[in-house]
Amino acid sequence: MRKGVLIVHHLTRRSAAAAEKFEYEHSNVSVMDEVRAVAAALEQLGIEYRIERIRQIAELPEILSRSPERIVFNLVEDLDKFISDYCYVPAVCHAFGKACTGGDTRCLLLAQDKWRTKAVLKAAGLSCPEGFAVPPGEEIRLPALAPGKYIVKPVLSDASEGIDAKSVVDLPSMSLLDAVRRVHEQLKQPALVEQFIPHRELNVSLLQRGDEIMVMPVAEIDFSAFGNDYPHIVDYSAKWLSGSFAYNNTPRIIPALLHENLAQSVRTAALNAWHVLDCRDFARVDFRVDEKDNIFILEVNPNPDISPDAGFAAALAASKIGFEEFVRILLDNASAFLSRSCSKASRTAAVNEKKESAEDKYTVHLS
Repeated sequence: MRKGVLIVHHLTRRSAAAAEKFEYEHSNVSVMDEVRAVAAALEQLGIEYRIERIRQIAELPEILSRSPERIVFNLVEDLDKFISDYCYVPAVCHAFGKACTGGDTRCLLLAQDKWRTKAVLKAAGLSCPEGFAVPPGEEIRLPALAPGKYIVKPVLSDASEGIDAKSVVDLPSMSLLDAVRRVHEQLKQPALVEQFIPHRELNVSLLQRGDEIMVMPVAEIDFSAFGNDYPHIVDYSAKWLSGSFAYNNTPRIIPALLHENLAQSVRTAALNAWHVLDCRDFARVDFRVDEKDNIFILEVNPNPDISPDAGFAAALAASKIGFEEFVRILLDNASAFLSRSCSKASRTAAVNEKKESAEDKYTVHLS
């Protein structure tokens, strides 16, 4: 049923102003690493593929309308024009009768909004850091939160965009107000002011294989090289600026050295978060852990970076799953989706045919 795979990725035009302020050029670079990795895996699997790129969601329907492939490998993580547009790629693919790897549109939209995700997770009984969101243009009114350290981050961005050492601030203080204004002015989106959990940072990758959800080994970010002058966070420089101290001193430990009770609690919370957001195919859940081993979910990342040096690839390796096997699993999931869609369409057609037959039987013809 596969008949080849269509790899779709983004290629954005970053504004000169944004590039000058935050150097946010990683998106185009990292996605090409993902494209090359997926293409190489498909070649190893003997599966034909084509590659298309888009800058805006409006370009996708025309591509899909002339594409014979039934499966789209979705590597669109950013688009020009509106910040949430990339979330609609799965819905557009499904409208054209194609399967799309990764999370669906509803999941992507919810997960992109860190504030709403926090509310949904907490409503489901999962622990998240306390916090509040400040929309652009609104007066900053500090709620009754305990004094202490907080981190200010953009609500809608990922990949640590807009996060650096100045993002960790004291409440109350002018630095908090300055950090909120910086998000508003430079990223044009709400700011999330979130309680900073200072002790450990963990993450868990998950992979769907048919009806089974595999929880892979827990990973930890090692901040042992950091002193007290720099907050122990994975900021923008740690992820993308190869010459920075943070980039070269935040190694990943996988599996993390945790006592079994803590490790099991983290794995269980990750799986619960997966189900609460109705994730699909693959995802990563990020945590902070305090000195008393209380765990807090920071965010859920459907469709995380799958480039060879990223955390998800490391989790695959720790689970003894080759990258080609990972790609094959996603394609099997997509094929199953197409089979279910065809079966559903057949059942609907049969019901409609029976309904029309019944209507004809009881029709009274008046002359």
